[in-house]
Amino acid sequence: MKDVLRPILRPPPGRASAAVRRSLRAAFWLGLALVLLAGVVLPYLAPHWMPSVAFTTPSAEMEEGAYPPGTRLRDCRDAGCPWLVVVPAGEFVMGSPEGEEGHESDESPQHRVRIREPFAVMEGEVTRESFGRFVDETGYKVGEGCSVWSGKGWQNDAKRNWRDPGFEQRSDHPVVCVDWNGARAFAAWLSQRTGQTYRLLTEGEWEYAARAGSSGRYHFGDKSADLCRYANVADQRAKKVYPDITIADCDDGHVHTAPVKHYQPNGFGLYDMHGNAWEWVQDCWQDNYKGAPEDGSTPWETNCGEDVRVLRGGGWNNSPDNARSAIRSRYSPVIRFNFTGFRLARTLKSSSFTPLPPEQRSSK
Repeated sequence: MKDVLRPILRPPPGRASAAVRRSLRAAFWLGLALVLLAGVVLPYLAPHWMPSVAFTTPSAEMEEGAYPPGTRLRDCRDAGCPWLVVVPAGEFVMGSPEGEEGHESDESPQHRVRIREPFAVMEGEVTRESFGRFVDETGYKVGEGCSVWSGKGWQNDAKRNWRDPGFEQRSDHPVVCVDWNGARAFAAWLSQRTGQTYRLLTEGEWEYAARAGSSGRYHFGDKSADLCRYANVADQRAKKVYPDITIADCDDGHVHTAPVKHYQPNGFGLYDMHGNAWEWVQDCWQDNYKGAPEDGSTPWETNCGEDVRVLRGGGWNNSPDNARSAIRSRYSPVIRFNFTGFRLARTLKSSSFTPLPPEQRSSK
């Protein structure tokens, strides 16, 4: 190595002018600085600027243990693949105590839940851009109509849908007016596209991911006045448009949906776990947690006679009580509101996937 570097840094007298020697030395140190910047400094200060290839698994699952908790990854380089973060295995207490402000009976009894394996979760909710790509590529029929606020109540409006939910959205806002079936179809498409297993979170996984080790009303504490730094909920700005709503005493900057990942993340690096859009999960609705399974990695789908599915997290129109970590809601899997969206998980071990049903595939 000495024999290679010495002629560059110290050219023999007479073979190059002083100016040339200085230029060579400057070029060497500049090149070394660029290597250090690209390989060490930039990944540390701004990992989201780095190419996704280092975290891409386009054809096969990486070996077990290759994804330590906190790893950011995506399965392809284009906008059709979301950024995910690896959530560790662990245990937590699910539900809320009776003394918690806003507590509902369906959040009881509190019970310990175990998440046995790490799993990856989308950093933010599925966006309009991503959902639009899915619809364009598959020809999926979302269905007509979406329930919107009429001024007197929530009513289905046949003219509203995910493209026009009744308020202005950008491509990076969470898609809304999507039902449970649509969320599942999107997961099947993304699984087929990447060769990985994408799915809705279980209810246990969702609350575990939302709490990120916390035990209060929200992942950041108990004060609803702090919500606007972390969430898009009913706030002072929304009160001017919807005067009858209960609000957080702060201003989050948006009346309706906000861009995903706009606010501060929780301890696991996940955004919008409070507010913005209610998120469908896999589980059937249960009136309370009596008999709830200890294994939070498996959806609770017993007694699904009415086929009512669970949503978590609250939306842009919700009061502070309805954006807590423990809050639960439920609807038919075919109903759509302009506050219902979703995010997905990705299984780290399995590379199996569920193909789209033939009737949902594009005819192109």
